[in-house]
Amino acid sequence: MRLPDTLQPWAPWLIWFDAEIAGVLGDLLLRLHPALGAFRLRAQRGAAEPEGIEDLRRRGSYERLLLSEWALADAAPEEFDRRAAGGEHLFLNPKPVARQVDALTVAVFDAGPSQLGAPRLVHAVLWILLAQRAQAAGARFLWGVLARPGELHEADSPAALKRLLSARSLTPGGAASARASVEQGADLGRDLHAQWAQALDAAEPSPSERWSVGAHAPGYALGHRVDVVRADADELAVTVAARQARRELRLRLPDPEPSSRLLRGEFERLAASRQKIPAHARLSRQQPPIIAADGRSVATLWAGENAAYVQRLSPPHQPQRLLPPKTARWAKHRHLLAACLSGRHFAGVLTRSQFLDPWQLAHWPGLPHPLPQHLNAAPGQARLMQCAEIAGNDDEQRHLLLWSGSRLLCWSARHPRNGRRCDRPGYRLLGENVLGFVALPPQRAFYLQGTGEGVQVRRFDGAGVETLESLPCDGEAGVGFLCGNAWGDRWQGDIAVEFAAGQRGGERHGRWRLWRRSRSQGLQDFELALSAAWKVVGLAAVSADAPALIALDPDRKAVVRIGERGRTTLYASPQKISVASVAAAADTIALIDVSGRLTILRHQGRDVLVYEGGDD
Repeated sequence: MRLPDTLQPWAPWLIWFDAEIAGVLGDLLLRLHPALGAFRLRAQRGAAEPEGIEDLRRRGSYERLLLSEWALADAAPEEFDRRAAGGEHLFLNPKPVARQVDALTVAVFDAGPSQLGAPRLVHAVLWILLAQRAQAAGARFLWGVLARPGELHEADSPAALKRLLSARSLTPGGAASARASVEQGADLGRDLHAQWAQALDAAEPSPSERWSVGAHAPGYALGHRVDVVRADADELAVTVAARQARRELRLRLPDPEPSSRLLRGEFERLAASRQKIPAHARLSRQQPPIIAADGRSVATLWAGENAAYVQRLSPPHQPQRLLPPKTARWAKHRHLLAACLSGRHFAGVLTRSQFLDPWQLAHWPGLPHPLPQHLNAAPGQARLMQCAEIAGNDDEQRHLLLWSGSRLLCWSARHPRNGRRCDRPGYRLLGENVLGFVALPPQRAFYLQGTGEGVQVRRFDGAGVETLESLPCDGEAGVGFLCGNAWGDRWQGDIAVEFAAGQRGGERHGRWRLWRRSRSQGLQDFELALSAAWKVVGLAAVSADAPALIALDPDRKAVVRIGERGRTTLYASPQKISVASVAAAADTIALIDVSGRLTILRHQGRDVLVYEGGDD
């Protein structure tokens, strides 16, 4: 990892982290460093002693006269006197003694409830800043936690920083200290600072610099006080106070994804599993992978053949590994129009001259062709359509949905259990201008439909169609994505819609609007401007952070998470990426590069599974 020149003083610490976390820390280091002021150390008392010999000189004390000169005094006294008169004697010159210092600076961090979350980022940055300042001055840096007076630790490894980040407490001094404080009626924070001051006064040597980091401490605390408090939802207020000066600044919170990994102690983004299984067929580089809603299976079509691989994955909480793929084949003279994963089985709709044939989907008979204006069923479509089978209100009712990219069609039929053939199903048009479609079989499916006044989230289940959310917005809607589920009669999850935005700086841009509906915070939304060179392929899995897009960068060499606060690279591909897909209700992304290699990303890119499906 290459660091800019401005961050080189902290390079020995920043190399502990991956590039994204180092970038977060680097920005905070540059903001906080000027606020700390000059480094002050006291001279150590006591007589200085020589530290060896530096060179020989012709002037000096006769206590340091060379032994060879004394030998000359015994052998030739006249010559000794002559050399003395002429200033030719040689004397040992001691090496100058560097003035010693109280080589100790101490920082005490409040790990109590007021400092949980974002303030801990400032703790980590100050830990690095103070360690570098002490090292540059030839001093030692030790740190402790407010709840444990007198207990100091070295700051010499990533494990030491992780120890600081893991030192969290719901009370400033732990449960025992909290009970004692209540019983004695004392100020717990003031009492802990007094205990620390006594412990540092008794230390040998006594620290020259003493830092107290946390919530507001009494007076100047131990000497230098750093207060870290929330200013608002997106900012921290930091105050650095000492007897000589007081400095205040605001820090905008960085990207939450690398910040969260830092606070969890995950300093490096490591692939938990990178498995390679040789393939016997080339994978299609035109058709995106098909991912099951739960992210447990991925299907990929073969290139030039009527076959597909179904790759099964381990459950998310188990060690990630690829299981041997299953192969699904259909008749050579039939064309696949739409596909899905029904459970772990690859299924779809095949074309026939007069009918559409459901394949691997229950016991559907041939489906009548829709009207040409509703569906183009000609063979050789550039991309497969999406389909899904949804259960009805009773055990015999079935619905087959097919999304063509703009229209959503539905065939319904009863499937008697007595072995009788079901009636010929009829179809109906559920909606036009359908921007996005998510199936969560077997019970429900959701789709995003553009209207004249905005977009609507609708649910289809055995009871029919229901509108869950109406989102007013301006502009002509294009592509849309959904990620979430329904809670009662309300949508719960994320929505993203692209609107045309025209030119910006000579480059065509799209305007993306993202919404999140949650029970705790209601409806939230924001907009992103994104160059048309980016290719958005879906929404990130719903997490505690705000909604985010999953996109391929303009070079098609990286999978990037794009949120309101910044961008995070989830995966850098050695080859250009041809196609990619995102799971509708799981943290799974699948992509195929130009060599035909399938790569599956799970857990925000921390798990990488590689299936060698190429011909290289």
